[in-house]
Amino acid sequence: MVRIGAVDIGTNSVRLLVADVDEKERLKTAHRMGEPLENYDAVLAALTLMSSPEGMAVPAKRIPISTVGLAPQITRVARNGRDIADRYAQRIGYPVDILTGEEEARLVFLAVMSGLNAPHGRSVVVDIGGGSTEIICGEGEKGTQLISLELGCVRLTERLVRGDPPADVELEQIRSHVREIFAEKLEAFDGNRIDRAVGVGGTVTAFGALDLGLTKYDPSRIENHLLSREKIASIEKHLCSIPLNQRRDLAGVSRGRADIIPAGAVILSEFVNRFPVPGVYVSTRGLRYGLVLSEARKVWRVQGEPVGN
Repeated sequence: MVRIGAVDIGTNSVRLLVADVDEKERLKTAHRMGEPLENYDAVLAALTLMSSPEGMAVPAKRIPISTVGLAPQITRVARNGRDIADRYAQRIGYPVDILTGEEEARLVFLAVMSGLNAPHGRSVVVDIGGGSTEIICGEGEKGTQLISLELGCVRLTERLVRGDPPADVELEQIRSHVREIFAEKLEAFDGNRIDRAVGVGGTVTAFGALDLGLTKYDPSRIENHLLSREKIASIEKHLCSIPLNQRRDLAGVSRGRADIIPAGAVILSEFVNRFPVPGVYVSTRGLRYGLVLSEARKVWRVQGEPVGN
């Protein structure tokens, strides 16, 4: 058994996972937490807390964070992206990697497949983030077609939304833009051989919580829940029609996500329209789970242990 910690610094939030992983890649969560991302200084403070004994809520000793993945689209394209990563590293005392879109997509696919009840066959995964959306197709746990699109909840909201709730014309602008990008970038994706579609990210888990009528967010109930096409359309319509203060009161929709979830809802709806699937399975295992599993594999290979099932 090996204990691995990973931090995923996204465009809209920062998340920590500490988990114990055995040689069969069975993962048991020891600690996880998330903080809304409002500005880089706030994230630095949150990560400092996360990497301290008090922040981890572990009385015995500090848990080592083996990997810090800095993956927001804005950092990948920023000229000072490496400087930003170095600021994080100096503050928290761990190296910080800026993941490419393909690296992020592969790790997300690995994480999502590890949590599925039936991971065999061909799957398509959508990871709706704040600055970008990753779409990955693959067999088993290996992603074979990967693409990172400049479509994100924060990006689209900042560019196209002014009203509260968003005006019909604003929603149609988002929808048209998403369809245009999908038509241009996903032409090579073979949608006819898909056995299942899986969604990951705050938008998708919020949809799962709303569909189940949860009064308190419970990852164990949301994991592997199937969102039908009809439910996705219904929840999208509701989220896009109510003002921000009402969205904030919905269970499963975090206060830091309530302002951007209408854009995420449109992306999810158009994703389902793009692929001939009955719906989308919900995964709560995002990038941080992929980072943990990837690091655990390195440890087991060094020790000469078998990896996987």
